[in-house]
Amino acid sequence: MPTAEEFVDCRGVNGSISLSKEKMVVRSEGFGLVQFREMPLDKITAVVVERKGVIPFAILTILAATVTALAWYNPLWFLFNLTQQDTLIITTAGLSAAVVCAIPTLFRLLFVNVLVRSEGEPNALIIRFVLVRRAKRLARRFREFSSTS
Repeated sequence: MPTAEEFVDCRGVNGSISLSKEKMVVRSEGFGLVQFREMPLDKITAVVVERKGVIPFAILTILAATVTALAWYNPLWFLFNLTQQDTLIITTAGLSAAVVCAIPTLFRLLFVNVLVRSEGEPNALIIRFVLVRRAKRLARRFREFSSTS
């Protein structure tokens, strides 16, 4: 029975990965099918933590928040004379856009994809929406376990 230091587990939306010193077990779910793949560590070539870009959504969030603040406080009154109704419409639209753009930014900051490459079939398995800390811990422990073997 592996101890807590020898066992790493991370879960995602479409499956989970369990890592011990001898093997890795990947449980993948898709279209109602649940598959278990047990692979020895010497057959695994890489464990990759994939993070998606945050910059596009973060820029859109900042721009929408800036437009909202400019419309609300109207510091450019000498260029744009906004009525109270115009201000309400612009701030509501800007705030809605900022919230809609902030949600993918948070998801991209908190979750990553974990890609497991192996020599056998299939040669790559992807587990999506894994928490960043658990994915990094899995990759670090895999590197430790594979270097000692």
